[in-house]
Amino acid sequence: MEKNVWYRISLLLSIAILCSINATAQTRTDIDVQQWKKGTVTLTTGEVLEGIVTYYRAQDIITVLHPDSTLSSLSPVNVTQFEVLNDESDRRHLFKSIYWDQGKEYTDFKKPTFFEQVLEGKTTLLMRESYYKRNLDSFSADAMEGNIYDPMGYPISGHFADQIKPKFYVLQPDGKVVMLQQVRRDFLHFCGKKASLVKSFARKQKLSFELPNEFVAIVNYYNTL
Repeated sequence: MEKNVWYRISLLLSIAILCSINATAQTRTDIDVQQWKKGTVTLTTGEVLEGIVTYYRAQDIITVLHPDSTLSSLSPVNVTQFEVLNDESDRRHLFKSIYWDQGKEYTDFKKPTFFEQVLEGKTTLLMRESYYKRNLDSFSADAMEGNIYDPMGYPISGHFADQIKPKFYVLQPDGKVVMLQQVRRDFLHFCGKKASLVKSFARKQKLSFELPNEFVAIVNYYNTL
């Protein structure tokens, strides 16, 4: 019974994440630029802004187009969080400004950085994006005919495709952000004495730490332990 319950949970989470990724791609004006028609931004002053929100991920800046056509440009230092609504799926995406050392272990300097909050619970899972180009087989018939699309829905031209890879982080109760450089190894290390239970669950449910939607299901299970 327990196995069937967790299988259903994992399946539902997988479908939700996949739908989220596909729907989000439709709002992109560039690979690292997303726009949502409905967004709410909470400033560090407590003021709340509403309007069309555009997130320039590479620059870590957002803009808000207000109903009166004025435009605000904001960095994480000015923002507590922003929440946007995806028209395609009616799913809300929550981004928070969190102090982070930028992955530099031997420094005390931290600066506010935008993270998408994927899961909240005993373990809060955060995500940012990285970008790279995938080399294509120039002799592939599909590639030559222009019929190949990358996972985010961008048509491929030439021999390279822009790819989006999520990078996951764990937010500890003390506010420290831990980067999961190698997702399986680093998350199991984070799980400590419960790592064996997590590995057993992933194996029984045939879930991969390397697939974002399945990894979210694994973290969700860990939060129940």
